Amino acid sequence: MSTRAIETDAQTGANVTTASEPTVDATDGSLPEFARIPGGNFGGDSGCHRLANPVAALRQLGAVRRAVVVVNELAPGAAAAQWKKLFTDTLGDHVELTEVRVRHFEGAFAAARAAAAWGAELVIAIGGDGTVNACVNGIGDAPTRLAVVPAGTANDLAHLVGQHGIPTRDAMAMASWERKDLDAIDVNGVRFYSAGGLGWVADVAATANRWRSGTWLRRWLLARLGHLLYTIACVAVIFGKQRLGARTKIRYTDAADGHVRELDLDAYGVLVTSSKKVGRSFHTTPVSEMDDGRFELVLFPRVDRRRLLKAVLWAQRGKLFELPEMKWLQVTQATIETSRRVRFFGDGEILEHGQRFEVGVAPTPVRIMAPVVAEPAVALHLALQRA
Repeated sequence: MSTRAIETDAQTGANVTTASEPTVDATDGSLPEFARIPGGNFGGDSGCHRLANPVAALRQLGAVRRAVVVVNELAPGAAAAQWKKLFTDTLGDHVELTEVRVRHFEGAFAAARAAAAWGAELVIAIGGDGTVNACVNGIGDAPTRLAVVPAGTANDLAHLVGQHGIPTRDAMAMASWERKDLDAIDVNGVRFYSAGGLGWVADVAATANRWRSGTWLRRWLLARLGHLLYTIACVAVIFGKQRLGARTKIRYTDAADGHVRELDLDAYGVLVTSSKKVGRSFHTTPVSEMDDGRFELVLFPRVDRRRLLKAVLWAQRGKLFELPEMKWLQVTQATIETSRRVRFFGDGEILEHGQRFEVGVAPTPVRIMAPVVAEPAVALHLALQRA
């Protein structure tokens, strides 16, 4: 197919520049739709499971012949470099490189889907966690790998896998990264890779995203707040939203013994996570790993709203479960039903609305490229946390 085809796909919000002709039209009806995947199980060691020996450069490995760069133009760090030129220098002239510029997540999803169908070995997502999540779902079960240049507000995935966090520095270091696989958590057929959930936690994500929409000046000002934006959104939701949470029934498979159990509670919300932290400061469960075939449910029971705010503040200090009302479960599958329609978020974006959510680990992992060893500043930070 021609380069014009992916330009047609970009009518939903993408502009394309390309270094070569072949590409694919994401609107082509003959392409398979992204499949809704039933819950499954994917095992691994703690931390990010290493699939290959470190390589000096991707060009030495000879693995990347086609790459697609997906740039979210609205991301705060999207203008940090001329990405096409930078990656042409980084990956080498032999790589067929296509750059797709988008302004919403539907465009990012379509671009990643087209890249996977084209047979691209690598998709490079330049944006925040919402852009990355759209690319994860666009790639689906394809063997295409994903690399992330953190240009958004939270950039959770980049932080969790040990990247530096500066867009241009991560981009220039990419040639030395290695292959890693992470669990994909599936909720009603849509994937996320770190943290999600329903009830008040999803309301916080929706509030922060609503604040960030609008003019470039508003986006610029809120980007200066960084992760503080989510703490402010927590306070706004806890004390400003009239109705929080719902009666919640959870049927889950216990990761420890494989037994199916049920739980019924009145809850402000449930956090679903496979990572030890949400953002830079909200600590979840100490046992969470991103590739162990399990995930954790953090339960927020209905208490006084001031206690809920206290839970937020204590989570930022790593002491969430010192509060007697706070509990967590480690599971391999869960069905969550609520007494009213609620939001479900994942990776900072609203993924679903409803009253029933089937949650499991997808059979196909999220295939990424990530640093062999965490950047020095990140490694020091992680070592201090473990001390």
